[in-house]
Amino acid sequence: MLYICLSHVERMPTVEVMEHIAFLGLGRMGALMARRLLTTGHPLTVWNRTADKVTPLVEAGAAKATSPAEAVREADIVITMLADPDALAAVADVIADHLPAGSHWIEMSTVGPDAVHQLAERIDRSVTLVDAPVMGSSDKAATGGLRILAGGEVGGVEHVLTRLGTISRTGPLGTGAALKLVVNSAVLGGVAVIAEAMRLADAFGLPEDVARSALATGPLAGAAARAFAEGLHFATPLAVKDLDLAADAVHLPVLETVSGQYRRFAGTGDIAEAATRIRFAEGKPVKITIDSPASAPQPLNPLYSQVARVEQADGSALLFLSGQIAEGDTLAEQTRGIFEALQALLKAHGATLADVVNIRTYLTDIGKVREYGAVRREFLTGTPPTSMTFEVSKLFRPEALVEVEVVAVTGPRTR
Repeated sequence: MLYICLSHVERMPTVEVMEHIAFLGLGRMGALMARRLLTTGHPLTVWNRTADKVTPLVEAGAAKATSPAEAVREADIVITMLADPDALAAVADVIADHLPAGSHWIEMSTVGPDAVHQLAERIDRSVTLVDAPVMGSSDKAATGGLRILAGGEVGGVEHVLTRLGTISRTGPLGTGAALKLVVNSAVLGGVAVIAEAMRLADAFGLPEDVARSALATGPLAGAAARAFAEGLHFATPLAVKDLDLAADAVHLPVLETVSGQYRRFAGTGDIAEAATRIRFAEGKPVKITIDSPASAPQPLNPLYSQVARVEQADGSALLFLSGQIAEGDTLAEQTRGIFEALQALLKAHGATLADVVNIRTYLTDIGKVREYGAVRREFLTGTPPTSMTFEVSKLFRPEALVEVEVVAVTGPRTR
């Protein structure tokens, strides 16, 4: 008799899969890094001081912790990605006594070596601390392409860090944090130098593309690429924080000057925007454009331009929309046609009616201002912009009852 036995060997979960990770700090970079770990199958608990930033990760499968202590109690690996040494110290105060024996703490914030050594003094000796700050922006964080500067005993967490990027071992504990400040200082100094080099090119009257091309292929090519980058985010206040940490370690007169330049524009977004501000520190506009893109509606009178666009050094733009007239038998019809045209013109410049800050209106019969205002309120539903209304005997088209011109602001600004 022939016996056929079918069997299979159950594959046991690996240590990597079973490890529970707690991720604390879900800023722009932290949220992307945590999501990257979540997609690898690690059980993940997340915490953030601003609670609503947790929601997208919870919806993707992470567990939500209401406090840092709750996040780390059952964790095999704890990762912190926080804004500065003060934020890290505040979290450390809460979690130091709750870290499980034998767990690993990966500190990935940019806080400098002193903060890392202070952590080491506060935690139980059974907890392994690794400092592993990262090089790269949000694009690299999303794809696992970060460069990780890892100091200390990395072996126990190497398999997790490789999910986030390429590891560069830097030496003993604290050397990763130290090298991060060294590299960031060089990058930030280089970006500021590129900004002033472009300012010099402007003064000489060199075409922008010629100057940028030369810098992009020169010895500061990396800094030039970062200065001209779009869509990345290294917040200028964080750049100032990094330069301050570096200056606390040793006297750096050149970088102290650079830090002063960034500090002037600490309210701006990415350091590339700060570089533009440094380049045009005297407040000169970046570019003035007359008329609109081809996507904009054409004027009823083809003999004049519709928009003057003045791009400012901070990335904002002033849009001056010339007087618009529309066809229609009644004032309401003409007014509606004008605001529909204004919407289309603003859209062609990346703006909306919500960006309008001033309106000038010309009516052939001031007695109909309420009729005009009723239609205008259909389109301007937020805070009313400043406005002026005038009565005129006639407009350049005999059938025109109303003409409207506006000023709008798009991009970074204080309202």
